[in-house]
Amino acid sequence: MLNPSFEARVTAKPAGGCAWGWWSVARFGLFTVLIAGLFSALASPWVKLSWWLVFRRCVSIGAALSLWICTRWLEHRPLGAYGLVSLRAGKRDLMFGVILGAATLGILLSFGLATGACQLGVTPDRVRLWRTALGFLPAAALVGVLEELVFRGFLLQHLLSCSKTTAVLTSSLVYSLVHLKTTSVILATWLELGGLFLLGGILALSYLRTGRLYLAIGLHAALAYGARVNKLVVQFPDPSWMWLVGSNRLVNGLAGWGALMGMGCAIVAWTRRSRQGGALHANSA
Repeated sequence: MLNPSFEARVTAKPAGGCAWGWWSVARFGLFTVLIAGLFSALASPWVKLSWWLVFRRCVSIGAALSLWICTRWLEHRPLGAYGLVSLRAGKRDLMFGVILGAATLGILLSFGLATGACQLGVTPDRVRLWRTALGFLPAAALVGVLEELVFRGFLLQHLLSCSKTTAVLTSSLVYSLVHLKTTSVILATWLELGGLFLLGGILALSYLRTGRLYLAIGLHAALAYGARVNKLVVQFPDPSWMWLVGSNRLVNGLAGWGALMGMGCAIVAWTRRSRQGGALHANSA
């Protein structure tokens, strides 16, 4: 029996149809909110933060446990079924994602320094700097794996039962809203929301072009690491440049939007070349 083609595997709609896809997503969201609410209620008396801040910090725990409940207990599927094939098969995707993310960060930094919109300003707290630079490496990897399993794994792939457009737009919108840091309705908020939405779309493209999550995980981890560490080494002294270069959030300026679109073009070119290389190899075998 012949294996399905690459395109068929990527665009295949999960069993159950569109209504079942929406129900699965809604059920996941409900479990996440309930679990995060429970943990935040338990933690609030012990910390000097508002309940809302505690709740936001518990959402990641809620999402991880909800993902486990929905996949293992309710769907009886391994997490790997959502795009985590053997590491050997996805190693090239993972490395390309990390390299592309690091290169994009370098380009944005170079642009900011060249225009004078940002400047190097290493924090004098060297202990904090090295603790963050080294300690956040495993955390960035964990963020990449968990968030890609949630957004481009569970959400995107369930909503492919409706259509590719619905899946990409909805998963990217949810991703952008979850990561939005401010609720003020100002230009900077819309720029950040737009950048996060574009990033969600690029990460969705990574899955759709490869049929695996490894490229998206590598890219996500690299950008998460850069967004955390750059706060300790880069300063944005002139707020009037924010519309162009953004801030330490990286995606809330037009330059960041352009970099994201450039990443999308690089992903399309790289995956096209990878497919052609695979086809040539198969034909010569």
